[in-house]
Amino acid sequence: MDNTASAKDTERKYRLAIVEDRQHVLDLLARFFSASAYFELQIAATSYEALTEAWKSQHLDIVLSDIGLPGKSGIEITWYIKRRAPEVQVVMFTVFENKDAVFQALCAGASGYLLKQTPLPQIEERLLEVMKGGSVMSPQVARLVFEHFNPSLGVSRYEKTEQLTPREVEIVTMLQSGASYKEVASRLFVSVDTVKYHIRNIYQKLQVSSRAELILKYK
Repeated sequence: MDNTASAKDTERKYRLAIVEDRQHVLDLLARFFSASAYFELQIAATSYEALTEAWKSQHLDIVLSDIGLPGKSGIEITWYIKRRAPEVQVVMFTVFENKDAVFQALCAGASGYLLKQTPLPQIEERLLEVMKGGSVMSPQVARLVFEHFNPSLGVSRYEKTEQLTPREVEIVTMLQSGASYKEVASRLFVSVDTVKYHIRNIYQKLQVSSRAELILKYK
């Protein structure tokens, strides 16, 4: 009897949600994963709002989400999922090879980043890798990350951070904890425009161009 229970546990499919705004792409993914031996498709949604509306009491194991969605982006979906259910894995799925988008997704908690030209069987394999504790990236995305972390010439990041004022250091710390500009402004009792002014100065001093780059380079 124990052996039967163990076999059933082993055979349990991973519960999957897919978020993709292009209906024909969503239909293609839905057909493929509906026949998967490893995944059970729970939700097929075309937007952030559709996902949150459909995701009621059911449990999810992994979400495959496009980044470029109407309304809130796939990055915002990742923030939402990780705050609601940190154990749920998120893999980004997009046509873009944008470095900032990659870093923002990873900062939000994504476990991988696949390009849309990835063949369906490979997508299934990559999702399985994530469920087994791995992180996955298409080769083009991995190259972007590798290039970003190549040693840079000039002043070290530690010397650069010493240029920040105490208030700027405070703002960086809040950004790294996931606070929005509005939340930072509220905590500091200043306007959002004042926060943006400080952030422009921080970016200039640290020679970064986005929040994601700031978080990755100056942990």
